Amino acid sequence: MSATTTRHEQPPRVAGPVDSQIRIRPARAAEAELLTELSLRSKAFWGYDASFLARCRAVMTVKARNIENHPHHVAELDGRIAGFYGFEPEAEGVGLDYLFVESDLVGRGVGRALWRHAVDTAHGLGHRALIVVSDPNAEGFYLKMGCRRIGTRPSDLENGRQLPLLRLAL
Repeated sequence: MSATTTRHEQPPRVAGPVDSQIRIRPARAAEAELLTELSLRSKAFWGYDASFLARCRAVMTVKARNIENHPHHVAELDGRIAGFYGFEPEAEGVGLDYLFVESDLVGRGVGRALWRHAVDTAHGLGHRALIVVSDPNAEGFYLKMGCRRIGTRPSDLENGRQLPLLRLAL
């Protein structure tokens, strides 16, 4: 499968929503490698082939200095990191640099909990907008969360591939 494919077989899921059991805390710089691996496992959920995922590593590597310099938070569930998000500077507000959830927890409320936390954090920091450059397969999630599509941005990985550009007014 290529970068243009959609989700295929889903991994087994733990039953039921987990919203009330999620604990969100600041990420630690020492967790950068662990978060990178989580992001790649999460990206694989959409059925991308190994070649594409290998190229993704270069642009999806979580850097310890970014964790130290920009808000990054992890969601913990039953003693394990279930997902995370991180911010990056954007001209019109703050950018959601990452929002990834472990594949077996997709659809269980972890992403929604991280999103709500990210929105509250961005608003609390005084930003007027949250900007998201989304994987095409995840665009529906962000639209459900209240984002509006404002255009596209070119992918850093493949010439001609456009990624949805979304905005949430805070």
